[in-house]
Amino acid sequence: MAVGSGIYITWITGAILLSIAMMPIFKPPYAKVSAEGFIDMFRRYWAHMIVVFSVYLWKDLLDGLDRILMANTQLDMTPYVYAIEGDIVLWVQEGLRTPLLDFVLTHFYVMGFMTATFASFLYPIYFDDRHMADRVSLSMFWVYILAIPFYLFFNVRVTGDYIPAMETVAYDLTPEIHNWFTRIDPFTNGMPSLHIGLPFAIWLTMSRWDEDGRWNKYRSILAIFIAFTAFSIVYLGIHWVADILGGMLVAIIAVEVTDRTHAGVWRVADERIFTRRLARLLDDPSAFAKNASSDLRELIRPFKEPSKKQTSLFIALLLTSTGTVLLWDATHQDFPVEGVEWPKSAAGSDGWLVGVEEDPELDGIDDIEITAWNVSDEVSHRLGGEVWSESPNVELSGSYLILSSEHRIDFYDLESSSQDPFFPVFTRNEQLPIITCDIGVDGNGGPLVVIVN
Repeated sequence: MAVGSGIYITWITGAILLSIAMMPIFKPPYAKVSAEGFIDMFRRYWAHMIVVFSVYLWKDLLDGLDRILMANTQLDMTPYVYAIEGDIVLWVQEGLRTPLLDFVLTHFYVMGFMTATFASFLYPIYFDDRHMADRVSLSMFWVYILAIPFYLFFNVRVTGDYIPAMETVAYDLTPEIHNWFTRIDPFTNGMPSLHIGLPFAIWLTMSRWDEDGRWNKYRSILAIFIAFTAFSIVYLGIHWVADILGGMLVAIIAVEVTDRTHAGVWRVADERIFTRRLARLLDDPSAFAKNASSDLRELIRPFKEPSKKQTSLFIALLLTSTGTVLLWDATHQDFPVEGVEWPKSAAGSDGWLVGVEEDPELDGIDDIEITAWNVSDEVSHRLGGEVWSESPNVELSGSYLILSSEHRIDFYDLESSSQDPFFPVFTRNEQLPIITCDIGVDGNGGPLVVIVN
């Protein structure tokens, strides 16, 4: 099992069980809870599930693009956010810091968010409130879509990674939690906060379209959750106050977009319409084909003489496609690091890129070359030290670098090196095989090399 996946399974299992356990409390007055309802839920609302859970399929792809774009362009807006609000978040953390709050809020930050988002989607579809399910699922979808440009082009780092005296409490509570966050979080997606944006959009949606008050009780607990979450993400050293305001703004816009799009989307994607179309296709394929052809001609007809609205749509699509090409180009540049022709491994952090190159045409002690590239001044430096017999693993945290093999570790401080090539601060040979190693922080804020044998 991958490192950190155990705690993730615990969180998501707890969120699902807690959501189901709370169903009798927050159900509409007319509804009943039964096992059959879960079967009907999947049958009736599978398209809604695709709409909501599709965003999770994009996350890894978008996080990868974000990391590449950040490395290529250094689009870091954190200094501007810090210039506006200063150390407000630091005052909250230092003034209220206790071990109990560290533990409770860290688990609430992840499992509480999972519970709120899962329950908010589950309850309308389970209790067959299609009027609300249509709008809640689309609001959740639009929140994520509207946040994507910010994550790609308005990178804001987590507070604990930027303010020197601030700690990323949630990320460092235990080694297992730290490893899990390191794998899934690029630490630059602060603005806007989806921990605020998603539940606030759901609250706004239910407030706007809950005409008979059937969701009043759930809306009340959701408002308390949003307030507690806002405190948690500040205390834990994750979000700025501006991130919270950004999340609320994105939620407001998402609900407005939902208001304009829900009728058109569900006119096409409604599961009941799909079922009827499938029945017609199976009953009379030729008639279905004729109707489909007629519908297609009717859809194309307005574009023969495009209106102002259709022209605007075409321009928007053209700009979007152009932006996509530019984004692809920006995230697939090649850094002109001298000698990098056969990269074996690489790592990047805080303006440094380190690459290990191995020339397959050479067969000797000089076939491995390691280069550190300073992105800010576009200067590359070779790494010296004892020759490696095989390509080492690379661990990079800020300006601190570890190169390791099965029995050897070289530690570098790239910022303090004044000569070229850079030589290691120390080299350590281990008798037991090294399983993994990483760079942490000691009590004085200095680097701490952690080795697992």
